[in-house]
Amino acid sequence: MPALSLQQLQLINFRSYKYLTWDCRPGLNIIFGPNAAGKTNLLEAIGYLALARSFRQQQDQQLLTWGANSFQVRGLCHSNGEKIELVINYQQHNKRLTINGNRNRLIELLGIFPVIYFGPDDLHLLKGGPAYRRHFLDREISMGDRLYCRNLQDYRRILFQRNLLLRAIKAGRGKEGELEPWDIQLLATGKAICEKRSCFLQSLAPRVAATYRDMAGGEELALIYRPGVASQEEWAERLKVGREREVQAGMTLWGPHRDDFTFTLDGHEARYFASQGQQRAIVLALKLAEARYYRELLHVMPVLLLDDVFSELDEAHQGALLELLAGADQAFLTTTEVGLLPARLIQRSHLWELARGREPRLTSGPVEAQ
Repeated sequence: MPALSLQQLQLINFRSYKYLTWDCRPGLNIIFGPNAAGKTNLLEAIGYLALARSFRQQQDQQLLTWGANSFQVRGLCHSNGEKIELVINYQQHNKRLTINGNRNRLIELLGIFPVIYFGPDDLHLLKGGPAYRRHFLDREISMGDRLYCRNLQDYRRILFQRNLLLRAIKAGRGKEGELEPWDIQLLATGKAICEKRSCFLQSLAPRVAATYRDMAGGEELALIYRPGVASQEEWAERLKVGREREVQAGMTLWGPHRDDFTFTLDGHEARYFASQGQQRAIVLALKLAEARYYRELLHVMPVLLLDDVFSELDEAHQGALLELLAGADQAFLTTTEVGLLPARLIQRSHLWELARGREPRLTSGPVEAQ
C-alpha cells in the first residue's frame, strides 16, 4: 500500500505560532507539553492541509495570530515516493491554494493528504445536536469525494437563495410561483447528497459494529441514518403542500440540511443510555472504522491526529487504538504527561517537547532506532 506522511510543516501567523518550521518524522510522533502550549494548534494546522478548514468548526479569521490579517499553512508531504508541496494562504476572507507551486482551486486539495482526527470534542457526535453530526458527514465524505463537495456547495447556495425568496414572499415582495425553479434545483442536488450520505454510513455501519464488538464483547452497536425526508417523493410533496408553512417560517423546512444519524446499543439510543465509557468506546469504534474505510477507498492510510485521548480510554480500548497505530504510516498524538501513555507506545515513538510559541524539540526516538 502506498505510504503517506508529512515531512515538514511551516506556519506563519497561525493560532499561537507567528512563525514555525517543523521537520516531522514518519511513524508515531508524540507531542507533549503543558496546557496552552499549542499542541492542539499543531494538529489543527496539519488537519488544515486536508480540507483547508479547521476541524474545530471555527472560521478562518479565528485562526489568525493576534494582530495579523493573513496566515499561511505550508506542508511538504510524501505520498507513494512523490513529494508534494501544499501551501494555503488566507487573507481578508480569501484563500489561495498552490500545489507544487501551481495555483489550484481549493477543491483540488481533497484526497491528497487525508487525515483522521480524534479528540475529546468528538463525544459531541453522540451528545451534541444534529448540526455537529452533519458537519462530520460533510467533512469526512468530502475528503474522499470531490463531487460530493461540489454538490454540497451548490445545495448551500440554492438553499440560501430559496430562503431569501421565502422571506421576500412573506414580506409581500415575491410570489409563491417563483419557488418552483428553486425547488427543482434543491431536489436534484439534495438527492445526490442524501444518496452519498446513506452510502457512506451504510459502508461504515458494519465496520463500526464489528470494531465495537471486538472491544466491548456482546453489545451490538448500530449506526443509523435519519434523513430529513424519507424519500424524494415525500420531499417533493412536502415542498408543494407545505409552502405556506415555509413562507411563515422564512426558511426551508425539509431536506438534507435537517439530516441526522444516531447510534444504538442493543436497540437503545446510545446518547441517552450509554455510559461515559461506552460513549468514548463508540466514538473510538467510529474513528477506527473510518480509518479502515478510507484505507480501502483511497488506497492509502490517512495520517492520524489524536488529541489527548489515551488518558480517557481504559486498557482494552487503548489496545484497540494501538493496533490501528501499528498499521499507520504516520500519526501525531498530544498529551500533557508522557507517563500516562502505554510504555509500548512510547518505545515506538518520536517524542517532541513543546513550549508555548516554540517549535517542537525532539527529545528521543523509537527504541529500535537508538
